[in-house]
Amino acid sequence: MLVRMMELAGMSYSASHPPLGGVIQVIDDGPTGVQCVLRRWGTRLSVVFRGSDAPIDWAHNLRFCKKVIPYGNTASPIRVHGGFLDAYKAPQIRLAIRRAVTADIRQVDLTGHSYGAALALLCAVDLQYHFPTLDYTVALFGCPRVGNRAFRASYDRRVFKTVRVEYGNDIVTRLPFAWMGFRHVGARLHLGPPRLPFFPSLDDHRPQRYLAALLARLPG
Repeated sequence: MLVRMMELAGMSYSASHPPLGGVIQVIDDGPTGVQCVLRRWGTRLSVVFRGSDAPIDWAHNLRFCKKVIPYGNTASPIRVHGGFLDAYKAPQIRLAIRRAVTADIRQVDLTGHSYGAALALLCAVDLQYHFPTLDYTVALFGCPRVGNRAFRASYDRRVFKTVRVEYGNDIVTRLPFAWMGFRHVGARLHLGPPRLPFFPSLDDHRPQRYLAALLARLPG
């Protein structure tokens, strides 16, 4: 399952999207730069967000200011990364994904690598709020921290089938910094070389590293 989701996350960087037996809808929102691929197999829907591949994506990545959710509820203690939230909240993105969640959908799988993982995480908790009876599985690869402690507690309670995969000393998984109040969500799965405190690596962030490490764990 993780290998397949990593393959989908990696393929999202490509300009072409092989059908793989699923119905495809590609969402490419010009104003925000957010790109998402929807695939459907029967009653199962997969939502795959593309990681950073343009300057506008990095602009969202670096906006560390925190914003409140639920949206507009200033009494809420939950805060999330402002750049990621603004990108995901674009009406063209949220509405297209919600339309794909038709009455016969029972299972929703969400994934992404890097910035795409952050958007998949926000999408998962948003969908769970609006479609609470569905079964959600989330695989995050090289995911940055997205919210504060209150967000982590809320997310982990609502979308508990979440695996956050880290490879080696991937630098992106260390950002934004914990001293800024950000925390990771989900169950952590570490792959590759041991994680060392003072040796962050951009090379370890490459999706190819993640896929190779997952394939190496397969029997035979």
